[in-house]
Amino acid sequence: MSTSRFLQGGVSFFLASLILLLCGCGGGAKPNTQADGGKPADAPAAGGDTLARIKSTKVIKWGADKEGGAPFVYVDKTDKVVGFESEIMEKLAAHMGVKPELVSTTWDGLLDNMVAKRTDMVMNGIEVNEERAKVVSFSAPYYLYEQQLTVRAEDKDKYKTLEDLKGKKIGTLNGAEANNVLTKAGFTQDQIVGHADSLTPYDNLLVKRVDAVLQESIIAAHYAASNPKLFNVPQTFSPGKYAVAVRKEDKALLEEVNRILDVMKENGELAEIYKKWNIMNDKQQEVGIKEKK
Repeated sequence: MSTSRFLQGGVSFFLASLILLLCGCGGGAKPNTQADGGKPADAPAAGGDTLARIKSTKVIKWGADKEGGAPFVYVDKTDKVVGFESEIMEKLAAHMGVKPELVSTTWDGLLDNMVAKRTDMVMNGIEVNEERAKVVSFSAPYYLYEQQLTVRAEDKDKYKTLEDLKGKKIGTLNGAEANNVLTKAGFTQDQIVGHADSLTPYDNLLVKRVDAVLQESIIAAHYAASNPKLFNVPQTFSPGKYAVAVRKEDKALLEEVNRILDVMKENGELAEIYKKWNIMNDKQQEVGIKEKK
C-alpha cells in the first residue's frame, strides 16, 4: 500500500512515514518470493525446469491425437491407445524412470497446446520444418518419411504424378507437411482439401469428393494398400523427418530426450518397434536406426 493511499484514508503523515521506514528495514523483505526476480515461491523460475519437475512427479505429459489415425497413435477395438509412437513413448518414459500421461487434442493443435504448457512434449508424426522450428525445438529425428500419392484404382493409369493432378482436388491431413508440398507444387487452397484425421481423406477419395490423397507413405500403406479400389502410386517423394517437439526454453528436457533416442537407436529398440508395425526400411539408417545383432 503506497503513502498516497494512506493519506487518502486519513492516516497521519507521521504514521505513514513510520510504516515506510519499517518496511525499508532489513533491505526490503520479500515474503513468499524467490531470489531470482521476485516470483512467488511456488511458481517456476523463468523458463522453468520441466525435466526436474517430470523427474520429481514421475510423470511426463505428452501430446498426441488419439483420433488422428494409425499407425502413429490411435484407439484400437478394445479402446486401448496403441501405435508405434505410443510404444516409443512407453520406452522413452521407462528410460527416464517416469510414467507417460497422454494428453490428446486435435493434431493441428498439438504444438499450440504444448506452448501453452498443457503438455511437456509432443510426439505424433510431427514433421520437422522451418516454420515450426521458429516456435518449438526439435529433437534428433527418429523416423524418415516420404510422401505418397493415392488414387482410385480406376485412375491409376491417368494419375501418376502431382503434375498429372494439376487442377484437381487433393485430400490431406490438416496442418500436415503434405499441404506445404502441394502449395509449392502450385496447387491452390481450394484444391487442397484438409481433413481432421488420416482416414477420412481415403474415404472421400472412394466417394469421389477428392481426386487423390497425399499423405506420408506409412499412412498410405496402412489405410489404402489393402483396399482394391485404391492404388498407392509406387514412386514416393519429398522426404522429411519426424522428431519430438519441446518448448524452446526446455533445453534440459531436449538433451534428455536426445540422449534416450540415441540409446534406442543404438540398441535396436526403435528398429524392433518399426518392424512390429511394418514400417522399417533401409532409409531409417539415415537417422541412425540400427537393428539388434
